[in-house]
Amino acid sequence: MTIDIVASMQVFNAVVDAGSFAGAAEKLDFSRGMATRYVAQLEGHLGVRLLNRTTRKLSLTEAGQDYYGRAAQILAMVAEAQSSVVQEASIPRGTLRVASSHAFGVRHLGWAITEYLQRYPGVKVDITLNDRMVDLVEEGFDIGIRVAEKIDLGLVARKLTRARIVACASPGYLKKHGVPKSPEELVEHNCLSYSNLNMPNEWHFMRKGVERTVLVTGDLRGNSGDILRNAAVEGLGVILQPTFLTYEALRKKKLVRILPDWEADELTVFAVYPNRKFLPPKVRSFIDFLAERFGPEPYWDFDI
Repeated sequence: MTIDIVASMQVFNAVVDAGSFAGAAEKLDFSRGMATRYVAQLEGHLGVRLLNRTTRKLSLTEAGQDYYGRAAQILAMVAEAQSSVVQEASIPRGTLRVASSHAFGVRHLGWAITEYLQRYPGVKVDITLNDRMVDLVEEGFDIGIRVAEKIDLGLVARKLTRARIVACASPGYLKKHGVPKSPEELVEHNCLSYSNLNMPNEWHFMRKGVERTVLVTGDLRGNSGDILRNAAVEGLGVILQPTFLTYEALRKKKLVRILPDWEADELTVFAVYPNRKFLPPKVRSFIDFLAERFGPEPYWDFDI
């Protein structure tokens, strides 16, 4: 018969400390019969009697006295080891591998990581910026920051904040080509499209439950939102981009939002990771930090 030695030691020492099986059972929050069985199994395992039992009191045998002292030392070591592991497991430390898109990573995540590392000096961050969809498990990343409508099955995701999409153009472009009054009028404009979308030339808008889809064309298409924004600032055409990319130009009036009564598709900034179980402190603390820093109302949406 196999027994739990540590549990049996704990019960035996509790019985000795309490002076009775009933007192030990009350302290350990189980029945007197269970306490009795633990001690009996321990004695059977050791092949010696540890306690002298009478109807009125318990007393230690010579072997029991020796075992009690040694068990107390072992139990203290076990408690210390558990406390040390729990404390160590609660402290963020180690290398955190992070994947993100270029646009969000350079403009926002980099500054956030700097602040995070100042708060948690036991962590090192290894960040990779890539606009393709990385495989977190296959490529060994702890966490990915993704701007998307939804997250694929098989990953755990936490919403950090929203990512509004707005249509905008430079004041010079609008003065020269006119301000579109409806989504349909965008077909007459030079629209700069983001090629990483499934349908980059389909722009979607909604107002009061009414949806509009416009098939746009333009002189420039690319997988870099920064390039498209810079081209729009220089007066090349109209862009449909997230405010986390355009907010500085909008605040400085280098870009002007058009069709303000129409809402484009809204995306979400997610923190994604492979598994929720036993989430390392470095990952949990980083996600909590980003959620606190970015959400729920992101700073890039203020005053635009």
